[in-house]
Amino acid sequence: MTALFALTSRGLEAVCAREMQRLGLAVGEIGYRRVHAQARGDLRPLLDLSTADDLFVEVSRWSGTGHTRAELDALRELGRQLQLDPALATCARLRPLAQSPVFSVTANFVGRRNYSSDEIKTALAAGIEAGHGWVYSADDRAAALNVRLFIEHDQVLVGVRLAARPLHRRGYKQEQRPGSLKPTVAAALLELLDLHAGETLLDPCCGAGTILVEAARRGALVQGGDVDAGAVAATLANAGHAGVALAAEEWDARRLPLPDRSVETIASNLPWDRQVSIEGDEATFYAQLCAEMERVLAPGGRVALLTNRPEWLHFPRLACRQQVEISLFGQRPVIGVYFFDDPM
Repeated sequence: MTALFALTSRGLEAVCAREMQRLGLAVGEIGYRRVHAQARGDLRPLLDLSTADDLFVEVSRWSGTGHTRAELDALRELGRQLQLDPALATCARLRPLAQSPVFSVTANFVGRRNYSSDEIKTALAAGIEAGHGWVYSADDRAAALNVRLFIEHDQVLVGVRLAARPLHRRGYKQEQRPGSLKPTVAAALLELLDLHAGETLLDPCCGAGTILVEAARRGALVQGGDVDAGAVAATLANAGHAGVALAAEEWDARRLPLPDRSVETIASNLPWDRQVSIEGDEATFYAQLCAEMERVLAPGGRVALLTNRPEWLHFPRLACRQQVEISLFGQRPVIGVYFFDDPM
């Protein structure tokens, strides 16, 4: 068995754990922004984990780490003593790696410290270089391996990234728009919808098309649009980079050119706050948009919407099944999940 941990956005830990279980992992501890699991056999399918920002082979856990600068010397010594060879061998089964690879360090912490993330990285890297002869690069893009250090209060978790690059960094996401979602958050909306291959999915406010592309990669039949022609162009460009087929057009989401009850699922990152402005009264916009989404949703359909204004979401024939608060853009928006409550 291989011990792993995934890092994800705050609030999406349970969603990520659900996807990991579906991929065959034995999920254990779930903590702040992280999910621990055990895996057996070929680890290559785990590189398709869509709701995790990154995935690591667990190397070590330490306790008793304090907040004073004296801890930097302790981190340097602990880095020297790390047992990294098993993790290196695990990663080498997925891609070619040198015995003394170029490595980077990523560090973050919860709780106040008298030292910075950069100082943590420098201390740990010095210890690894001294103890293992690996070569440190401050540029993660130039490194073959990444060592991740995650400090939560007095607990330290260390891992080595399984993939060559972070899982959230999708190659297709080359065109951006204001308020565009991280692919992992877009994938979380689809996970909460329990989207299946062959189902139809609509994103009425598609932005750069991240939700649409993630849904198409799952085998859904997708269509979307946006009032901004530039967003539609970005969507089509990103779909081309991803090698997926989808339909996107310029439209007003309050007047969709779609038949009644014509789509099985809807997922969208609605315009909210500073990211994307709404012309006119925002509450009225939401009311009109909700009515139109309900009109085109087929009986038995499901909806997942991200917004910081969940109180403005009203669907007479849809029942709210779940609300998930996440951390995004320095705020706490909510993913609301709705199911059709009236089959007639």
